[in-house]
Amino acid sequence: MIENQIGKRFAEALSGAVSDDKRLQTALENLRWFQDAFESEPNLNRFFIHPGFPQKKKAALVKEMCDRVKALDEVRNLLELLVDRNKMMFLKNITEFFEHAVDQRLNQVRVNVVSAYPLNDTQQKKLKSTLERILGKSAILEASVDESLIGGMRLNVGSLVADATLKNGLALLKRSIEQEEVLSESTSG
Repeated sequence: MIENQIGKRFAEALSGAVSDDKRLQTALENLRWFQDAFESEPNLNRFFIHPGFPQKKKAALVKEMCDRVKALDEVRNLLELLVDRNKMMFLKNITEFFEHAVDQRLNQVRVNVVSAYPLNDTQQKKLKSTLERILGKSAILEASVDESLIGGMRLNVGSLVADATLKNGLALLKRSIEQEEVLSESTSG
């Protein structure tokens, strides 16, 4: 829970520091780049958490990484603050909360689309348009393929799930038939 409070507080601070909406997306991309670096290189996490490494070395590495990605000044300042306060371990939470803050500020919603087959451009545009009309927000589609679905698609919008997959339909049909069998057995016995 504390990681959520810390993540939210730093994300809100970053959101407040980036006054231009156009720069919000760049700040988010910067944070994601750092988060990806931490996920792909576990030693990075250990380096920032370990008390044996001097703060100067940690600050120098953050500066070098910021230079490499051409991070916005606001992101640089945040990362320097995280190093200074030994809070770099909360970067993942900060990134997640910042993404949510960006979405709210830009009136957009992220929709995870999982389909049995890749969606072509026309299908994606039609789905995006329909979702924007229904949700009243700009939709950002994050599409992936899961061949085990057989057909159809599943949409995740935040905590909401719309499952229109053939696999789910068959599972529902199976449950319905099993319930009918149980009901018919209990009434005939």
